Amino acid sequence: MSSFKKLLRELGANDASPNEAVRIFRKGLGMTLKEVEEVTGIRESHLSAIENGKIEMTQHYAEVFAVTFGLHPTVFLYPNGEFKKSKELKSIEKKARKFIVRARPETTAEDEKQVI
Repeated sequence: MSSFKKLLRELGANDASPNEAVRIFRKGLGMTLKEVEEVTGIRESHLSAIENGKIEMTQHYAEVFAVTFGLHPTVFLYPNGEFKKSKELKSIEKKARKFIVRARPETTAEDEKQVI
């Protein structure tokens, strides 16, 4: 993972969103949108929309870009190796806590934060 983070730093993708990471790695390889279209079959206009965040990064896209750029899909799903929870996920997490604690009564509040 350390070489992965080094690559992210070198290409300036440290704090990039999943969509921005696509553009950074594409440009880092000197590829045009047209060339990525040729490789992936995803239309150039669609690729542009992905890079600009107009289309959400999905597992499928992460896998396609990973093989296209010779990377692992987590680069695009969890940039910088971090799992950032959306408001929706935080809300779900809050609701689920009581069930997690019920299932694992030995879990402390501090343990709970690390697990989730």
